[in-house]
Amino acid sequence: MTNSVNGKWISSKPGSSAFLDIAADGSLSGSDGANRISTTWTSDGSGAKVESFLTTQRAMQGMETWVARARRVEADGDQLNVFDQKGNHLGAMTRVAASDEPDEGR
Repeated sequence: MTNSVNGKWISSKPGSSAFLDIAADGSLSGSDGANRISTTWTSDGSGAKVESFLTTQRAMQGMETWVARARRVEADGDQLNVFDQKGNHLGAMTRVAASDEPDEGR
């Protein structure tokens, strides 16, 4: 399921490790910086609908709590806008270029 939202997106907030990884197979993984996210997504016109998911409720310095409230995402170039279920804009993430991905296999 190829969509403009496919790819890895990271927070640009200094010290944050929040990310969303939206795969073409319909899976979505991520983190708010403290809690893991694992769910699926479906194409929704210009963006994608994020299916509901369960997550732990740990707290950590530098985490971005709004990431766990994501229910819809929409790409605008290299920026991913994240919205809650009511359509409120929660925040934005930046696309990670494939060459910026760490090679964890080496």
